[in-house]
Amino acid sequence: MGVMQSCQAIVDCVHREKADVVGLSGLITPSLDEMVFNAKQFTKAGLTIPLLIGGATTSKMHTAVKIDPYYKGNQTAYVLDASRAVVVVQKLLDPLNAEEYKADIKAEYEELRKEYYDSQKDKSFISLAKARSKALRTDWDSVRICKPSFTGTKVYKNYDLKKIMPYIDWDPFFQTW
Repeated sequence: MGVMQSCQAIVDCVHREKADVVGLSGLITPSLDEMVFNAKQFTKAGLTIPLLIGGATTSKMHTAVKIDPYYKGNQTAYVLDASRAVVVVQKLLDPLNAEEYKADIKAEYEELRKEYYDSQKDKSFISLAKARSKALRTDWDSVRICKPSFTGTKVYKNYDLKKIMPYIDWDPFFQTW
C-alpha cells in the first residue's frame, strides 16, 4: 500500500483484496507505537490473518513484548528483512505445518516476554522530582568558549593516510560488506 497508511485504510484493503497476510514495516521510532495501535485495531476489526512485523526500528523482542499480546486474530511474526518474508509467509500459510510453526513462534515469544519482564524487576526508578534535582547545572557565563579558526570543510592534500589508520573503526565497513 505504501507509507503512512491509516489503520482503517489497511483494514479496508485487507477486506477488499481478501489478503492472506498483512505486513507492517517501521522505519522510524514512532512507527513502533503505531504498530501496537494497529495490532489492537486489527483485533477489534476481526482480522484473522497472520501479521508480519519488520523494518529498521523493529526487533523480535519488541514484537514479542509490545505487539504480539495485542493481536488476537492469528500469529504475529517478526521478519528480519523483506527477503525473508517469503519463507515466513510460506510457513504461516502451509496447511500441513502452519500450526506447529505458529506454536514454535508463540513459545519463543513467551520466552522473550519472560526474559524481558524478568530484566525489568532489577531496575530501580527514582521520582521525576529527584531526577530533575540531579540535572546537570552549568554556568555558561564562567566558561570561555573559543571561536573556531574556520567553519566548513578543510581539505588535506597529499596527507599520509597511515597516520590515521590506527583510529579507523573498520567494523561497520565489514558488517555492511
